Amino acid sequence: MLNQQQKQAVEYVNGPLLIVAGAGTGKTTVITKKIAHVIEQKLAKPEEILALTFTDKAAEEMLTRVDEELDVGYAEMQISTFHAFCQKILELYGLDAGLPNQFKLLTQTDAWLLIKKNFDKFNLDYYRPLGNPSKHIHELIRHFSKCKDELVSPEEYLKYAENVKLDKDNVEFDKSRLTEIADAYHTYNQLLLDNNCLDFGDLIYYTVKLLEKRPNILKSLQERYKFILVDEFQDVNWSQYYLVRLLSNVIPTEPEKRVEGSLSNRPIQLTVVGDDDQSIYAFRGASVSNILRFKEDYKKAKEIVLTENYRSGQEILDLAYKSIQNNNPDRLEAKLKIDKSLKSVKSIKSIKAVIEHLHYPTLEEEVRGVVEKIRGISASSADRRDKEPVTWNDFAILVRANSHAEPFISALERAGIPYEFLASSGLYRQPIVLDCVNFLRVVDNYHESTAVYRLLRMPFLNFKENDLQKINYSRDKKSVSFYEAIKRAAEYGLSKEGIDVCDKLVGWIHEGMKRARYEKPGAVLLGFLEDSGYLAHITHEETKGSAEIIRQIYHLKQFFDYIHKYEEVMPGAHVSDFMEHFSSVLESGDEGNMYQPSDTPDSVNIITIHRAKGLEFKYVFVVNLVEDRFPSRRRGDGIELPDALIKEKLPEGDFHTQEERRLFYVAITRAKEGLFLTSADDYGGARAKKISRFLDELGFVEKEKKIRKEKIKSSSEAISYKSKVIRKETGEFAHEMPKSFSFSAINSYRKCPYQYKLSYILQIPTKGSHYFSFGQSIHSTLHKFYKQVQTLNSAEQGTLFIDHGTHNMEQKNGEVRVPTIDELLKMYDASWTDDWYQSKDQKDKYYKKGKDILKEFYESNKDNWTIPVTLEGWFKLKIGDYFINGRIDRVDKLADGTLQIIDYKTGQSKEKIEGDDKNQLLIYQLAADSVTEYRNLGAVSNLTFFYLENNLQISFLGDDDDLVGLKEKLLETIENIKSGNFTATPAAHLCSHCDFKDICEFRKL
Repeated sequence: MLNQQQKQAVEYVNGPLLIVAGAGTGKTTVITKKIAHVIEQKLAKPEEILALTFTDKAAEEMLTRVDEELDVGYAEMQISTFHAFCQKILELYGLDAGLPNQFKLLTQTDAWLLIKKNFDKFNLDYYRPLGNPSKHIHELIRHFSKCKDELVSPEEYLKYAENVKLDKDNVEFDKSRLTEIADAYHTYNQLLLDNNCLDFGDLIYYTVKLLEKRPNILKSLQERYKFILVDEFQDVNWSQYYLVRLLSNVIPTEPEKRVEGSLSNRPIQLTVVGDDDQSIYAFRGASVSNILRFKEDYKKAKEIVLTENYRSGQEILDLAYKSIQNNNPDRLEAKLKIDKSLKSVKSIKSIKAVIEHLHYPTLEEEVRGVVEKIRGISASSADRRDKEPVTWNDFAILVRANSHAEPFISALERAGIPYEFLASSGLYRQPIVLDCVNFLRVVDNYHESTAVYRLLRMPFLNFKENDLQKINYSRDKKSVSFYEAIKRAAEYGLSKEGIDVCDKLVGWIHEGMKRARYEKPGAVLLGFLEDSGYLAHITHEETKGSAEIIRQIYHLKQFFDYIHKYEEVMPGAHVSDFMEHFSSVLESGDEGNMYQPSDTPDSVNIITIHRAKGLEFKYVFVVNLVEDRFPSRRRGDGIELPDALIKEKLPEGDFHTQEERRLFYVAITRAKEGLFLTSADDYGGARAKKISRFLDELGFVEKEKKIRKEKIKSSSEAISYKSKVIRKETGEFAHEMPKSFSFSAINSYRKCPYQYKLSYILQIPTKGSHYFSFGQSIHSTLHKFYKQVQTLNSAEQGTLFIDHGTHNMEQKNGEVRVPTIDELLKMYDASWTDDWYQSKDQKDKYYKKGKDILKEFYESNKDNWTIPVTLEGWFKLKIGDYFINGRIDRVDKLADGTLQIIDYKTGQSKEKIEGDDKNQLLIYQLAADSVTEYRNLGAVSNLTFFYLENNLQISFLGDDDDLVGLKEKLLETIENIKSGNFTATPAAHLCSHCDFKDICEFRKL
């Protein structure tokens, strides 16, 4: 049920709209309901809506919430991050901007590696010190990124640097350094283009340049996107804001001449949602000034302020409001003369929130006090039958920086309280990843003794401490490597079990060396994990509900994703190449990005305040509230961008303190019922720390002075960890369930729920199949071929859905233009992947077989070519309350105006289509019948499997009974998945073809 302010925001469609949404006021609800309202009222089709946000997680949540609001499926809706949207634009139109339309997107680490590899091309002096030449590379990359955020071109920077050299009165910058940086920026950008690469800043920078240079493309996007919505608008930087202005048809001129465009004389349907008090990302280029600038550019924009809070007790909201007012007069509230004070809704207002400042003599006692408080609240809640029980998940410890988390992690570990450290990086430090890296290191160089030692300590080997001491003693005495020592384990008096472990490890290393001669790094590593029993160990432990094992499985999946991305870029690379690359990555300072699932075990959450934004907890501890920790000490940007090149409005006042205060505001407003602000005198320095000015502003320092007059309790009364630790308290792990389902996932569950869990929930890596590699090669070739057919016949548009009537008119005498057979075979070579073939001979035979298939396909279609209306057409189909998504290989429009849905198969043909094969095509029929974009193309008359090996097409069409029966099966399966029932259903005929048969303890073979 929407409140009055929310309802007004959802239904307003008469022009630009600024929604000022305070913390906990339901901004995501408003955005998603507004999108649904626009679609349901037929004000725009799904593909005519553009919603932009900042993280993949936020985009996914928004898409999920929109799906829940809609009663029908759809084929296209652009809800994405700014960068993903711009990447799509550049892939479609990059050639118009002089860019490759197939480019590699570089992370900051990738950019660091590229610069270091080409360092000799940079004319650097000051920024390339002799003692540490790569010292400033990260600073340079961050500076280049800031340039692109401000839409500063290399030419503009060079020109500015030259003018500054001529201006003797300008002493803002050292002239030689400025020229050095400008020249480096130019070299860096050219280096990217020479290598067909773009960085993340380029995505928006070049999209803006494209739209400025190609007004016809800009106009087509303006006409397509009838409604534009931007979430977290306070976090946009200048380039993102400028892009929104272009797309919403505000002609970007000089500020004093800004006018609204006149496209079709329709009002600009731009909705931006933000809160200047929650702008906390200045380090990534965000500028709070842009939300203030919105009203200048869109003078007729309506303002709606959301102030009803659905999260926190009124006491917490009042404290947060009192704190943030210290940022006046630079806040939106003061600038626009609006009231932003938040009010708890009735259901929450009845709960009196607890707010306490807890001060201690030392950091150690602060940590103990926090743990004691958590334990006390948890214990006392069991006696309160009138309220919901308190779980560990209800607690959050918010730290200003990752480095501040360690004392609390150690304390919770010692106290036996389960915790989850929600860090954004550190993948390469995780135990299972270290095991994987060290196996590859040994395969690359078996003399790496530390790596062999690490492998001996793998948890499932249970290598005895006594045997390890014997190995170490004998190795030192005889001066041999660890590898030589474990080979000679029998000579050193190890136990029978110890000798057996050493022999096995030597065997796994030797097998890895053999595989490394012809297999890729991922395949070599996966072979070891299977042969050694490592995968079997973690899947077995997972069935016991071990939260730590589940975390390791997530980490393993992420590391394999990393390896696979490397293999895509370097298809011929071997283990030694990967290890050389990985060593450089570690040298760059990259610790490895970590994906954090939204569902975690029942545990106390330790998290940085930046990552806590958007989350909420019953009880929040904001810790280390002392000067230089929170607020943090101001640090420069490393290399400052000259003010003359900055296009956004520069902040006034003490910007750093204002940013830190906004961060404090965000931290406070995460709390629902209890807020605990903690500090200490001694953090290890020579002087006592001053309590944070943010506490002083709220009157807590005066209170503390009075309390200090009383005797401080002895630290001996704090937690005695050892005496209280009997067992580790754990909660049940809630697996993260998919938001939507594919046919292959549903089919996997119907075969065996445990197979589904391993594959789609835990995502255990599996060996690939040469059948899959071959099929992918053929599918990719035909996709490229028919994309070219569309292009040759003027049928390519910015959407997957082609107006069949239009492109027919452009054909000469009904003739369809197609690539030549030689061009088709070149596409095959470009698409060929040689993964997972068992031998060179097998690979060569399949490669020749693929050529023969394509030649026969080309010859048989010579006088019967068609122009597909969709290729790889995506859809999201709603069945009951759930969504099923998928892609259709190809859809043709027949002479009678009906549609033929075609799915390619590279295996042997079947006489009759039934079972899973039939259901797969029936899902496509359901999608084409119910999703508007497909339904507008025509009715489906044929569902066709195209068996390429036999050049045979078999068609049918589902009747009403088929479709109703399939819907019932799909609903039943999805509801079973949602219930969390993953009980194995082994059977010999299923297990023999299962990817997990070698590690599954339930298998029947």
